[in-house]
Amino acid sequence: MKSKIPTEREVLREIYEMYKSQYPFKPENGPIGQVFIPLDMDELSKKLKVDKHLLFGYLNTHLEHKYCYKTGENSHVRLFSSVVGNQRHAINFPYLAAILADRDQEHSKFAWSLGVSLVALALSVGAIIAQLVSAK
Repeated sequence: MKSKIPTEREVLREIYEMYKSQYPFKPENGPIGQVFIPLDMDELSKKLKVDKHLLFGYLNTHLEHKYCYKTGENSHVRLFSSVVGNQRHAINFPYLAAILADRDQEHSKFAWSLGVSLVALALSVGAIIAQLVSAK
């Protein structure tokens, strides 16, 4: 396994790419089948090159805690659940897609900002060099 831990965006992107063709999972099962898709943790961990137990902990502890929110007195919207009906290690696929879209938008803003900053830096360095050359 590689030593680099995948980022949140990398994990969400890999899950999205692996399971987008399976969505909705089993519409005949009602709301659970239309929302939650069970993950193959072995396959996912191999693709991400990370230990499956670490990946489970990341999904179950960190991402679930970060994105779970309460919608009523006894109801929550969950990103990941270790058990949903008869499914194990299931992901709320529409919610994952929404989070991934937000992460992608944030990444795009960062990339554009970085690009503009680098162009500004290059122009500034060019102006300094031009000033030094013309001063001689």
